[in-house]
Amino acid sequence: PIIVAATTFERALVLTLSFLLISYSSIIICRFIPREIVYTVRIICYVGVAAVMYIPTALLMNALFPETASAVSIYIEILVVAKTESRFYLMPMKEMALDALMYILGYAIAAFAVGIIREFLAFGSLFGLRVCDAPMPAAKTTFFGFILVGILAAVCRGVTTRRRKRSESSGVIRKGAE
Repeated sequence: PIIVAATTFERALVLTLSFLLISYSSIIICRFIPREIVYTVRIICYVGVAAVMYIPTALLMNALFPETASAVSIYIEILVVAKTESRFYLMPMKEMALDALMYILGYAIAAFAVGIIREFLAFGSLFGLRVCDAPMPAAKTTFFGFILVGILAAVCRGVTTRRRKRSESSGVIRKGAE
């Protein structure tokens, strides 16, 4: 959804709020589905819970952002089907809740980075306020979204690799840096 729909800050905000409401509530509720249930049935239950959580989320987004929510609603619906992260249910409750929040925070950072950059390049505005003429109107296309996400992923990979090399050279080993 970020690649296609996050063309402005407001769209990124709607996607992020929807992802937060659907994902976090679904993860917490699905935690109570017994693990003894066959895996396939549990996944169907997870998607069912996410689908139920979509209804109040869609109503809230339509009330707060009527034009934007209707423009990105198909991508919010994709979040329902994509929300089957079963790894969360194998963790202790506190760890699961924190990990799920970090998962959503990562999504938010990506959505806002892409949305803000594309809004400036495609429309010449920041946070809905016109700053200049659109320097690159093609930035609103899906094609550009793929390119931008690829560039941002490469930058993140470079930063991570550099930090890992620094940690290894200083003798400090961090959890998760491997």
